[in-house]
This record gives sequence, C-alpha cells and structure tokens, in this order.
Amino acid sequence: MTVSHDERTACADLLLSLGPDAPTLCEGWTTRDLAVHLVVREHRPDATVGMFVRPFAGHLAAVTEQYSAKPYEELVESYRQGPPVWNPMRLVDRFINLAENFVHHEDVRRGGGERTPRDLPQATRDALWSAVTQSARGFVSSSGAGVRLVRTDAAGSGSGHRPEVTVGGSPEVTLTGEAGELLLWIFGRDKACTLTIDGPVDKVVRRKI
Repeated sequence: MTVSHDERTACADLLLSLGPDAPTLCEGWTTRDLAVHLVVREHRPDATVGMFVRPFAGHLAAVTEQYSAKPYEELVESYRQGPPVWNPMRLVDRFINLAENFVHHEDVRRGGGERTPRDLPQATRDALWSAVTQSARGFVSSSGAGVRLVRTDAAGSGSGHRPEVTVGGSPEVTLTGEAGELLLWIFGRDKACTLTIDGPVDKVVRRKI
C-alpha cells in the first residue's frame, strides 16, 4: 500500500463517519460537495477540464449537479476505490494523487475546527516532503516574493540540518514547519496550518488551485 492509498482510505472513513453535511476547509463546501468533487475528478475527466478552461465550466457544472444527486455513501465508496481501471491516473495514483488525498483528508478533518497536525509515520512525512518539493514550483508564482520552505520533521533534523526548497526567485519569506503543514500552505490552507512565518507572506503569489 502507498501513502496516497492510506490517505484516501482514511479520508473516505472520515467522510462516512461525519456524514454529508459537515463543514470542510473548502469555502462553501460540505462533505457532500467535497465527495462529489473527488469522484468527478477521477471519473469524469471530460468535465474536470472545466476546472481550468472557462468555456468548459458549464459542462463541469452540469456533471457536478448530476453526481450531487447520487447517494452520499455511494459517492464516498466510489472515491475509496480510486480512479477507474480505464483512467491512466490509476497507474500513477501514488504520485499524482498523494497531495490531493492528503490535503482533502485534512480539509475534512480540520473543517470542524481541529488544527493539531497528526502524528504521522516518518515514511509518510518523507512522502509529503516529496510532494512539497514537486508542488511548490508549480503553485508559487515567480511574480511575487520568493519563498523558502524549511522542513522540521526530517529524520535527524534536530541536529540542525533541515531540508529546504526555495521557489519564486530570491527568498523574501521563510516558512518553517512539518512537511504536511507546508503542503497545506502551498494548497492555500493558510488559516488551518501550523507554521512559523518570517517575512511578508502576503506578497507571495500562488496560482489558484
């Protein structure tokens, strides 16, 4: 099993336990809305293009409405099973869906006000750091302040060696924290993550996710 699979399973379990009307960190979305998004993303690539290309937004809205009518438990179980066998995403789930599954698991977990990071296995923390280094370059724009992301939960980091990655040009802002918290920040969950921030973070430009 992979970290992506574990996060998917844990997210599905939590979605079921909370029911369809619980709040999430995604503004305006309940757990049902999030479940619909997760299933449409993996089962209807023809519709998900509407998340990025405006002319297709109407098709996305129509498909989303269609899936919203499905029973909540059915949606959650569809998500739990992962991308269908015909979707190439299934073959690279461990890479392409790791950040998605972790962040949305935390969207559900922290939607009710919980802010304490989980005590994660070291292997999970390391996988999340890989996602940080891959995602940061795609989501932090060079048009704003440069950012140094410093990880505090690497094995042996207490000795003073802390892995870091710099994106967006010469760093004006330093964010320090656990790999998972840094990943949440990259994905715009600023108010729900626990980080130490040094510098004008409001000058950082992140691409809309």
